[in-house]
Amino acid sequence: KYSKAVLYHFEAFINQSLYQDFENCVFQKNGCSKFIDRHEDRQAKFSSFVALRNLSWNEVLRKGTKYYSEEFSKFCDQKMSCITTTLNWTRPWPEQLLQAFFVAAKCMWLLHLLAFSFNPPLGVLRVEENRIFDHRYMEDMSPRSQGPSKVKIMVNPGFYVKDRVLRCKVLCRYKSTA
Repeated sequence: KYSKAVLYHFEAFINQSLYQDFENCVFQKNGCSKFIDRHEDRQAKFSSFVALRNLSWNEVLRKGTKYYSEEFSKFCDQKMSCITTTLNWTRPWPEQLLQAFFVAAKCMWLLHLLAFSFNPPLGVLRVEENRIFDHRYMEDMSPRSQGPSKVKIMVNPGFYVKDRVLRCKVLCRYKSTA
């Protein structure tokens, strides 16, 4: 019922909330690692990744996220609160929406754990509005063949993986040729 552009803008909003503070080792503004030893911290993050990767919605319904990971539970609460506050959402979430949120939050949490299991950790590639489009670092979600373009909104950040780049996804605005 909605255009792709509207859906991409909504996806960008959700991703902006979910990726906020991704660069921090514990996914919180000014957060600190549990372990001072970096090797021990990386091992703990990977162990947590392995423990949570198969966590299902049904398990969460039975015992709650806190039973499996207090940090993941806090993360879910924080991100849900951010989204509901921004949208001024006051009604209870229907189960289908809660389940979709859980899946997205779990994927984001697992990605963060995995990113910080590497040495060095994976870097996030973000681009801001009006940045000139560069196909080496960006993928346009609605490409057009019209001349030069600038970023309208970043839909999904990219990542630096050693010497490689996983491009970020953006929507561009194009100069009219008329």
